[in-house]
Amino acid sequence: MSVKIWLVGCPAWGAQPSSERITWVGRAERVIFHHTAGHGLDLPGTDREDGMAYARAIQRQHMSQGWIDSGHNFLVMRSGVILQGRWRTIRAIQAGKMVQSAHCPGQNTQIGIEHEHQGNEQMTQGQRESSARLMAWIADRYHRKSVLPVDPHSRYFPTACPANLAAEIPLIIKRANQILAAS
Repeated sequence: MSVKIWLVGCPAWGAQPSSERITWVGRAERVIFHHTAGHGLDLPGTDREDGMAYARAIQRQHMSQGWIDSGHNFLVMRSGVILQGRWRTIRAIQAGKMVQSAHCPGQNTQIGIEHEHQGNEQMTQGQRESSARLMAWIADRYHRKSVLPVDPHSRYFPTACPANLAAEIPLIIKRANQILAAS
């Protein structure tokens, strides 16, 4: 049995093609936990359409900075919708690999998960559950009995990211391991 998940891939949310070829690298060793420091449409995302519009806005912003695509690998909306960020990420993980990303200097062969978040707001239950399910799915595809280590972005780069969401990491890891054990 395997971890069941519903992911919105790049074609489904209308991602632009990457401006250069996305390359696969070895297997990721950890997850880098991020927050977006903003919302799409200036509102907490409430559905799949909001998530898709926000993913397009993030990709446009990242590519305007000279990046070849979205920097992160996944975006978890407050609604619980999970969107692929960088092209080929889902395929790479399904093959037990990773793609070269751009979400954290020195850590771009690791999995970057963005969480829609602004200010001091708390994660929604749907977002927390989806983040845990995503981490369990990744571990399952990597044939692991527990999830990859999860570190806040701020551990590797001088930033406030992921703000108050860093306190959520142990709870999400615990839930992810429960999901993985039950699969």
